[in-house]
Amino acid sequence: MEETLDAKPAHYRLSRATWEIILEAYRNGATVPELSERWRVSQHALRKRITVHGATKRDWGDARAREQAEARARMQAERAAAEAVRAEALFAPSEEEADETAEVLAETAMRASARAMRGRMWDEARALAQLAEAYGRMAQRSERTRGRGEVTLDDIPLELIKALALNEDQCASSRLAIWDEADPHPAKQEYWAVSADRRKAEVDEWVVLLWERKTLKARVRELEAAAGLDSGFDPGSDEGVADDEESFI
Repeated sequence: MEETLDAKPAHYRLSRATWEIILEAYRNGATVPELSERWRVSQHALRKRITVHGATKRDWGDARAREQAEARARMQAERAAAEAVRAEALFAPSEEEADETAEVLAETAMRASARAMRGRMWDEARALAQLAEAYGRMAQRSERTRGRGEVTLDDIPLELIKALALNEDQCASSRLAIWDEADPHPAKQEYWAVSADRRKAEVDEWVVLLWERKTLKARVRELEAAAGLDSGFDPGSDEGVADDEESFI
């Protein structure tokens, strides 16, 4: 028959040295129920001694917090280093992969996805497969464009894009000019239709601003006249405003 130990308080008279051992164990993390069962001392007596001697777990808790913080820092550093190693292993360059075309990038991403799958890195494998698919679509578009001899925005030099955007030396206007009414190119027709709409919107906005200016000046003259003030306003200036309005309408 297995012998069992009695955990009930025995109400022993413990020496000061024994109490120091118990209190030290409490300071180092032991709980009151644990110490009560181990030393067969009532929890009430333990808490009384803890209060009288001011035994706290502050130092123990502070040490535990430092240990946990240092452990977390080590784990984060190890995780970052492991991720860097994995990334380097996935994208390790080789001599045949020096040309960074869309086809090569698609193949590189697919190889990396296969390596990630073999390493059971499922999220990385899925993301790399999607990247390979995107590069594959880019490669197909480039192939179709080269087959037709066309140029895409990705191929145009930046200086040329800037010149077209700023219409330097009227390069865009002259290139898109319709010299023949029978010119059927839809890009030219759309360009001039959009330009006409923008010009009309600018003129309409300018006319509204001129009208508001004229109305405001008339209101100012009324208020000055009501107050008996001499505005010193030149009546001829309204005529200039009217002329400007007529020229834009």
